[in-house]
Amino acid sequence: MANFIPKCFLVILYITCIQGYGTYRDKIPNGNRVPHPCKPNYIWDGVGHQTSAGGGYRNSFGEDFAAAGYTWTNELCEKDSDGDGKTNGYELGDPNCSWDVDQPSPESATLSHPGVCEPWNDPKCQNQLVWVSEACKADEFICNVLNEIDVKNMTMKFPSTPVPVKETTYICMEFELDNTGDYHMVATQPLVDNVNVMHHAVIFGCSSDSHSIRSTPHECGMVASRECGQILSIWTLGSAGECLHDKVGIRIGTQGITRVALQFHWNNPTLRTDYVDSSGIIVHYTSNRRENDAGVWTIGSELFVVPPRTLDTKVTGYCPSSCTSSMLTDKIYIVSAFNHMHYIGVEQKIELFRNGTKVIDITNDEEYNYDSPVVHEFTTPIEVRPGDVLTTTCGFNSMDRDTVTNWGDATSDEMCYGFMTYYPKENVQNLFCNGFRSIPYCAIKDDTFFEGCELSKYASDSPEKQQFYVDLNNTCFNSCTAECFNLMENNPCMKGDSRAYIDYFYAYSDVEIKRMYSQCDANFTLTPAIPNTTGGTINTMMNTASITYFTLTPTTPSAAGGKVNSVTILPLALLLSFFRF
Repeated sequence: MANFIPKCFLVILYITCIQGYGTYRDKIPNGNRVPHPCKPNYIWDGVGHQTSAGGGYRNSFGEDFAAAGYTWTNELCEKDSDGDGKTNGYELGDPNCSWDVDQPSPESATLSHPGVCEPWNDPKCQNQLVWVSEACKADEFICNVLNEIDVKNMTMKFPSTPVPVKETTYICMEFELDNTGDYHMVATQPLVDNVNVMHHAVIFGCSSDSHSIRSTPHECGMVASRECGQILSIWTLGSAGECLHDKVGIRIGTQGITRVALQFHWNNPTLRTDYVDSSGIIVHYTSNRRENDAGVWTIGSELFVVPPRTLDTKVTGYCPSSCTSSMLTDKIYIVSAFNHMHYIGVEQKIELFRNGTKVIDITNDEEYNYDSPVVHEFTTPIEVRPGDVLTTTCGFNSMDRDTVTNWGDATSDEMCYGFMTYYPKENVQNLFCNGFRSIPYCAIKDDTFFEGCELSKYASDSPEKQQFYVDLNNTCFNSCTAECFNLMENNPCMKGDSRAYIDYFYAYSDVEIKRMYSQCDANFTLTPAIPNTTGGTINTMMNTASITYFTLTPTTPSAAGGKVNSVTILPLALLLSFFRF
C-alpha cells in the first residue's frame, strides 16, 4: 500500500496538472474572450485552468471539457461546471447550445467564466477561494532601486475626468519634471483609478519646454504631440511597473527632459456615460546617475490588414541594413524588450540578423497574451551594430471575427510593434523603424529599391514621376489599351506592397494619376506574393503575410476601360515621422 499511494498520486497529477494548449480556446464559443472574474479589461486565456495564463491544474470546466473529449457537446454546453447557477453555454454566449466549431463565436454582452463560480467570494463559491483569490491579487511591483536612499519620486496624476462615450480615446496632459538637478529616471509605477477603462499609458518626453504647456486633460493622437513624441516609459495591462536595468537611466532635469506628456488610452466599448478616471504614474528618479543614458527604440509594421476567420496571419515589420546604417552612429546595447499587439495577437518575436545570418531572438513570445506582457530583460545586453537587420513578426488568430481587422488605435483594431530599451541613447538618430506593411519608412527616404521599385521617386515631384504621368496620359487616359497594359505590367512599382503604398499615397493627392494607372486593374489577377525568408540585407522586402500582400498577375488586356480593383488600403493619415502605439 505504501508503494501504491505515490503511484496514484502521480496518476492524479498526470490527469489534472497539465500543460495548457491555446488551440483548445478555438473549440469553445468565445474561447478567446473569456473575461477575468475580478480584473476588468483582462482576459482569462487559460479557460480550463486555475491560472489565467493557462497550464497547471484544471478548474471544474477544464475537467468537464476534458471528459467531453475536448469537444463542445450539448451535454457540456448545458452543464453548470462551476456551480454558480449559469450553464456553460450561457456563460460563453451560446445559451441555446447551437454553436459549432466551424462558425464564428456568437456576439454576447454577458460573457463570464464557465470555470469560476461568481461572485467569486460568495459563500457558495468557497471551494475555489484559494486559487481564485490568488488570481485576483493585484500585481506586485518589485524593483530594488526603490530602496536606494537617494531615490526621489514624483506623482503625475489626472484630475477626475469624464471618459468620452466612444470606444477609444487618447487623452493627454503635460507635466513639468524636477529641473533642480541632473537626474536619471530609473522606474515608473502606475496608479490606476478606473480599471474599467485603462488600456495603457505612455510617458512621452518633450523636445523642449518652449511651447505653452498643455496642463489640463485633452484628447490627443497616438503620439501626444509634435513637441512631445519621444517614448520614455510604457505601462500596459498586466504590468506592475517598469524597473530599468542597473546600467541605464532616462536623463531628466537640467541636462535632459524637463517636460513630459502623460497619455492614457481609455477603452469604453460599452459606451458607458458615467465613467470618470483620475489615473496617474509615479516617476522614480535619482541624482546617482547610472553609467549610460537610455532610450526606447521601436520597430513595427503599420497599415496592415488581418482577414476574418483565419487561424494564422503573419505580419512582419523590417528595419533593413540601409536603415540601421543611417540610424545608428555606433553600436548600441539592448537591455530589455517587449512585444505589443492587441487581442487577436497570439505570437510575436523580434529577430536580429547580421551579414545574412541570424544572431538571436531578442524576444520570442510563442503564446502572446496582451493582459500579461512579458518584458525580456538581458543581464548581458544584446549588441546591435550599424548595418544589422531587425525584424518583428506578429501572428494573428481571427477565427472569432467575421470582418476584416485593420491596423489602428482602437482595442478592436490590431498593432504590431516591438519596443527595445537600449544604451547609449545618443547612438540612435531615429527612434522609430516602422513601416508601411513590409516597407520601412526610413528606407523610402533613403532611395532604397523594393522589388525593383524606387518608391521615393513616386512620393516626390521627380522627373520619373513626371514621365510616368506623361506615359499614363498617352496610353491610359480613357481605357486599358494594350500600351497601358504593358506599361503597368513592366512597372515594378505597380506590384505588391509598392503598389499598395502608391495607392495610399495618391488616395489624397494626384487622384488623376491613380485613376489612369488603375485602368487595367480589371485585367490583372490579385495573387499572393511569394515570401522571401532571407535574413540578410533586405533590398527586396519580404512578404510573409501572403494572405494580405498581393502582386498583380496579368491576364488578357481589354480594350474597354478598366475597373478599379486595388488592394484595400486604410483611410488613415500617413505620418511618416510619427510612431503609433
